[in-house]
Amino acid sequence: MQKPVEVIQGDKSLRLTIYLILAFYILLLLLVEPVLNFFLQLDISPLQALSQETINKRKLHIATMIYTALAILPFIFFTWYGYRIMASAKIPPVLNSGISRFPFTVVVIKGRFAKMFAILIITVSLMLIFQIFLYLAKNLLL
Repeated sequence: MQKPVEVIQGDKSLRLTIYLILAFYILLLLLVEPVLNFFLQLDISPLQALSQETINKRKLHIATMIYTALAILPFIFFTWYGYRIMASAKIPPVLNSGISRFPFTVVVIKGRFAKMFAILIITVSLMLIFQIFLYLAKNLLL
C-alpha cells in the first residue's frame, strides 16, 4: 500500500517577498549604467575628447565588475538553497525554525532523491559561478 502524497501549501507572504526581491534586483540591474555615467562624468568638461575616451574605458571595467557581482548573487542563493535541501533531505527544505515554507504549493520529496537534486543544484550553480569568474578575469585582463 502506498503512502499518501504529502503536499505543502504555498505561503502568500513569502511569495510576495520573493516578488519584491526580484523586482529590486531587476531595478538594480537597470540602474547600474545611468548611475555609473553620472558619477564618471562629474568632473569632466564635454569638450575634452581624450578624457571621454578614458571615461569609456574606465566605465567598461567598472561596469564589468558590477554586473559580474550582480550576476553571481542568484547563483549564490541557489547554492545555499541546495545546501538547505541537502541538510534536511527534503524538498522544500526545513528551515532553522523547524517548519517548511515555500512560495508555491508543492509535493514533498524526501530522502535520496532530494539529496541527489540538491547535489545537482549545487554543482550547476558552482559551475556557473566559476564561469562568471572566468569571464570577469578575461575581460579585466584585456
